This record gives sequence, structure tokens and C-alpha cells, in this order.
Amino acid sequence: MKAPTYGKRGGLNGLDRGSRKVAHAFGKGTVLTHSMKPKGGIALESESERLVAHMLNLDPDVVSYSAQPFAVELTTSSIAKNDEEKDALRARTKQRGGKAVFYTPDFGIVWASGVQAAVEVKLDRFLGDAEYQRKLKLAGTILLGHGYEFLQLVMPTDWRHPLRTNLPLLHQANMRQDIWPEPDIGDRILELQEAGATTMGDFLGGLALDARMSPLLLVSGHLEANVVEQALCYATPAGPAFGDLSHLNLVRRLAQ
Repeated sequence: MKAPTYGKRGGLNGLDRGSRKVAHAFGKGTVLTHSMKPKGGIALESESERLVAHMLNLDPDVVSYSAQPFAVELTTSSIAKNDEEKDALRARTKQRGGKAVFYTPDFGIVWASGVQAAVEVKLDRFLGDAEYQRKLKLAGTILLGHGYEFLQLVMPTDWRHPLRTNLPLLHQANMRQDIWPEPDIGDRILELQEAGATTMGDFLGGLALDARMSPLLLVSGHLEANVVEQALCYATPAGPAFGDLSHLNLVRRLAQ
């Protein structure tokens, strides 16, 4: 039987596919998402990367980010930002009798402080073998020399983990700023706290809102909750955020 062949995938021309040209063929899946900070749609390689994209879009300390922003050539400690630069590094190492070895971070981010960072995304059950970890350590050392932080974000495999259930809801709420509650709702939230409200259900009931509003209250800075360890429900501990979004500072909290 003749082996199947795969053609090129169409329909990705308008998306940021990064320096690694994510999912160029039909034999490899593509995960698409839309976010404000990268200014449009981006193509990713996995659901775990999409969860991290949601996290980056929510985190108030992240100003902007991009997928597969550049490649690190490990034998020359160089960074290549496009195919032409990668080809030049391949030619250079070949002239020296070697072979180029590239590592591509999953994301590049810019913090509010102006510092740039590269992000590697892994699943908690698939962290890579010892050789891959050595590769990451070398890449981290090279990136530090170029002025980049290097962060690893390990995402949960269990679909019941609060991050897996909360992040998509918060992302959708963040994209609908047109239906965020009005600022004057903050006075009523403070009254409810003083009256003894301590859970999401207490605040929703006191505000005459249903459960669908809980993500909107969190991303708009009206309420705060531990979205890493607590799935959103009526029993979730919550309190007034007073406009503060620090409960969404997720990247630093989860980085390894």
C-alpha cells in the first residue's frame, strides 16, 4: 500500500505562525486562538499552549507576547529571528565542521517593566527526558546572555484542574469588555462584604446576577479569587478586588 502524503495547510496566511512555522502540513494539528496582546489570531501547537496564551492575555504584568518568536542556536549561542538568519547559522556551523542545533521557545513576552522573557510550555506528565532538560538549561543560559529571562510553565494534564476550567472562561470574559459591569457596582460589593459575603455565590446573589457573570467580575477587577486552585462556582471564596488585578498575575506564580 502506498504511504499517504500530506499537502500544505491552507487558511493560515493571516495568522502569526511564529519562527517555527507551526503546523505547516495536514499531518500535524494546529490550535488557533485570538488574543488582544498579540493583536490578532495566532497558530499554536497544542491545547496547553492555548491555555498559556489565555494566561498571558489575562496577566496584567504582560504587555505583549508572540508565539515561537525566534530560535536559539545552541552551538554558537546565537539567536535567529527568521528563516534567513537560521540558514546563515546553518551555513556557518557547517563551514566549521559542525551542525546547527536549534531550540525554539513557545512564547516570547514583554513585561510591563520592559524586560523580555522566553517561555517553554510543558505538560506535568510530559516534562521531557534528561537530555531535553539539559538542552533547556543550555538555552536558558544563552538567553540570559542575550538579556532574556527564561521561564518554564508546566500545565496540568488533568482536565478537571481549575486552570483548565477557569482560563477559557476568564479569557472569554476578557474579550467581552463591552458587557463588563459598571464601576458603581463596587459600592454594592463592599456593602455585601461588610454584611458577611465571603463566596462567589454570596456576591452573585446579593447583586442579583447568575453564575455566568463570575468570570466578568474577576477580569474587570470587581472581585478577586484564587483561580489557580479553585474552580469557579458558587462556593468559591471571593472578595472585593477594588480594581486590582493581581489575582491574575499567573505567569510569575506558575513559572519554574
